[in-house]
Amino acid sequence: MEARNFRNTLGNFATGVTVITTTRGDELIGMTANAFSSLSVDPPLILVCIDKKAYSMKAFENNHPFVVNLLQEKQHDISKIFAKRDIDRFSYASYSISEAGVPVLDENLATIECTVHDILEGGDHYIVTGLVHHVSYNENTNPLLFFRGKLGPMPQEDAVKVN
Repeated sequence: MEARNFRNTLGNFATGVTVITTTRGDELIGMTANAFSSLSVDPPLILVCIDKKAYSMKAFENNHPFVVNLLQEKQHDISKIFAKRDIDRFSYASYSISEAGVPVLDENLATIECTVHDILEGGDHYIVTGLVHHVSYNENTNPLLFFRGKLGPMPQEDAVKVN
Protein backbone atom coordinates (compact mmCIF):
# COMPACT_ATOMS: atom_id res chain seq x y z
CA MET A 1 0.00 0.00 0.00
CA GLU A 2 1.28 3.45 -0.87
CA ALA A 3 2.03 5.46 2.31
CA ARG A 4 0.75 8.79 0.91
CA ASN A 5 -2.59 7.27 -0.13
CA PHE A 6 -2.94 5.67 3.32
CA ARG A 7 -2.21 9.01 5.06
CA ASN A 8 -4.63 10.88 2.79
CA THR A 9 -7.36 8.35 3.54
CA LEU A 10 -6.83 8.65 7.30
CA GLY A 11 -6.89 12.44 6.94
CA ASN A 12 -10.60 12.17 6.20
CA PHE A 13 -11.20 11.44 9.87
CA ALA A 14 -11.42 14.77 11.72
CA THR A 15 -9.51 14.76 15.00
CA GLY A 16 -9.01 17.17 17.82
CA VAL A 17 -5.57 18.69 18.29
CA THR A 18 -3.57 18.30 21.48
CA VAL A 19 -0.26 19.40 22.88
CA ILE A 20 1.33 16.79 25.13
CA THR A 21 3.53 18.33 27.83
CA THR A 22 5.92 16.78 30.33
CA THR A 23 9.41 17.27 31.72
CA ARG A 24 12.76 15.55 31.58
CA GLY A 25 14.81 16.74 34.51
CA ASP A 26 14.60 20.55 34.33
CA GLU A 27 13.71 20.52 30.63
CA LEU A 28 10.14 21.36 29.60
CA ILE A 29 8.91 19.09 26.82
CA GLY A 30 5.93 19.66 24.54
CA MET A 31 4.69 18.36 21.21
CA THR A 32 1.59 18.63 19.05
CA ALA A 33 -0.31 15.36 18.65
CA ASN A 34 -3.63 14.41 17.10
CA ALA A 35 -3.35 10.65 17.73
CA PHE A 36 -5.15 10.82 21.08
CA SER A 37 -8.13 8.89 22.45
CA SER A 38 -10.00 7.95 25.57
CA LEU A 39 -9.31 4.34 26.52
CA SER A 40 -11.19 3.44 29.71
CA VAL A 41 -13.53 5.03 32.24
CA ASP A 42 -12.77 2.55 35.04
CA PRO A 43 -9.91 2.98 35.59
CA PRO A 44 -9.69 6.38 33.85
CA LEU A 45 -7.19 5.87 31.01
CA ILE A 46 -6.30 7.75 27.83
CA LEU A 47 -3.80 7.00 25.09
CA VAL A 48 -1.56 9.04 22.85
CA CYS A 49 0.64 7.80 20.01
CA ILE A 50 4.18 9.20 19.73
CA ASP A 51 6.61 8.65 16.87
CA LYS A 52 9.45 6.37 17.95
CA LYS A 53 11.95 8.90 16.51
CA ALA A 54 10.53 11.85 18.47
CA TYR A 55 13.03 13.45 20.83
CA SER A 56 10.30 13.91 23.44
CA MET A 57 9.69 10.16 23.67
CA LYS A 58 12.78 9.91 25.92
CA ALA A 59 10.81 11.67 28.68
CA PHE A 60 8.11 9.01 28.90
CA GLU A 61 8.54 6.20 31.41
CA ASN A 62 6.16 4.42 33.78
CA ASN A 63 4.61 6.61 36.48
CA HIS A 64 6.07 9.80 34.94
CA PRO A 65 3.57 12.71 34.87
CA PHE A 66 2.34 14.30 31.65
CA VAL A 67 -0.51 16.53 30.53
CA VAL A 68 -2.79 16.35 27.50
CA ASN A 69 -3.77 19.90 26.55
CA LEU A 70 -6.83 19.71 24.27
CA LEU A 71 -6.63 22.82 22.13
CA GLN A 72 -9.45 25.22 21.43
CA GLU A 73 -10.07 26.98 18.14
CA LYS A 74 -8.05 30.09 19.07
CA GLN A 75 -4.90 28.05 19.77
CA HIS A 76 -4.05 27.48 16.10
CA ASP A 77 -0.65 29.19 16.53
CA ILE A 78 0.16 27.12 19.63
CA SER A 79 -0.43 23.89 17.69
CA LYS A 80 2.02 25.03 15.00
CA ILE A 81 4.66 26.16 17.50
CA PHE A 82 4.63 22.82 19.33
CA ALA A 83 4.88 20.97 15.99
CA LYS A 84 8.19 22.71 15.17
CA ARG A 85 11.60 21.28 15.98
CA ASP A 86 14.68 22.92 17.42
CA ILE A 87 12.98 25.92 19.03
CA ASP A 88 12.16 26.83 22.64
CA ARG A 89 8.44 26.16 22.25
CA PHE A 90 7.54 27.31 25.76
CA SER A 91 8.99 30.80 25.16
CA TYR A 92 6.06 31.34 22.74
CA ALA A 93 3.35 29.95 25.05
CA SER A 94 1.53 31.04 28.17
CA TYR A 95 1.46 28.24 30.75
CA SER A 96 1.51 27.35 34.43
CA ILE A 97 3.11 24.41 36.24
CA SER A 98 0.86 21.69 37.67
CA GLU A 99 1.24 20.22 41.16
CA ALA A 100 3.11 17.33 39.49
CA GLY A 101 5.60 19.81 38.01
CA VAL A 102 4.37 19.59 34.40
CA PRO A 103 3.58 22.60 32.18
CA VAL A 104 -0.13 23.18 31.50
CA LEU A 105 -0.96 25.50 28.61
CA ASP A 106 -3.33 28.38 29.36
CA GLU A 107 -6.76 28.74 27.74
CA ASN A 108 -7.16 25.06 26.75
CA LEU A 109 -10.46 23.56 25.71
CA ALA A 110 -9.67 20.84 28.28
CA THR A 111 -6.74 19.62 30.35
CA ILE A 112 -6.03 16.01 31.34
CA GLU A 113 -3.32 15.38 33.93
CA CYS A 114 -1.91 11.83 33.89
CA THR A 115 0.94 9.54 34.76
CA VAL A 116 2.33 7.03 32.28
CA HIS A 117 0.50 3.75 32.83
CA ASP A 118 2.08 1.69 30.06
CA ILE A 119 4.08 2.03 26.84
CA LEU A 120 3.27 -0.35 23.99
CA GLU A 121 4.77 -0.94 20.54
CA GLY A 122 2.65 0.23 17.62
CA GLY A 123 4.50 0.08 14.30
CA ASP A 124 6.56 3.27 13.92
CA HIS A 125 4.93 4.77 17.05
CA TYR A 126 4.71 4.02 20.75
CA ILE A 127 1.27 3.91 22.32
CA VAL A 128 1.54 5.69 25.65
CA THR A 129 -1.37 5.04 28.00
CA GLY A 130 -2.00 7.48 30.81
CA LEU A 131 -3.75 7.00 34.13
CA VAL A 132 -5.83 10.15 34.58
CA HIS A 133 -5.55 11.99 37.91
CA HIS A 134 -7.22 15.33 37.23
CA VAL A 135 -9.33 16.89 34.47
CA SER A 136 -10.77 20.31 33.71
CA TYR A 137 -12.58 21.81 30.74
CA ASN A 138 -14.05 25.03 29.36
CA GLU A 139 -17.61 24.78 28.04
CA ASN A 140 -17.43 28.27 26.51
CA THR A 141 -15.09 27.52 23.62
CA ASN A 142 -14.87 25.17 20.64
CA PRO A 143 -12.22 22.63 19.60
CA LEU A 144 -9.39 23.06 17.16
CA LEU A 145 -9.76 20.32 14.54
CA PHE A 146 -7.37 18.67 12.09
CA PHE A 147 -9.01 17.53 8.84
CA ARG A 148 -7.45 16.74 5.45
CA GLY A 149 -4.14 18.24 6.51
CA LYS A 150 -5.62 21.54 7.69
CA LEU A 151 -6.32 23.08 11.09
CA GLY A 152 -9.56 24.88 11.80
CA PRO A 153 -12.53 25.38 14.12
CA MET A 154 -15.62 23.21 14.15
CA PRO A 155 -18.19 24.65 11.70
CA GLN A 156 -21.01 25.84 13.98
CA GLU A 157 -23.74 25.93 11.33
CA ASP A 158 -23.41 22.14 10.97
CA ALA A 159 -23.00 21.32 14.65
CA VAL A 160 -25.62 19.03 16.18
CA LYS A 161 -25.78 18.42 19.92
CA VAL A 162 -25.71 14.74 20.87
CA ASN A 163 -26.75 13.64 24.34
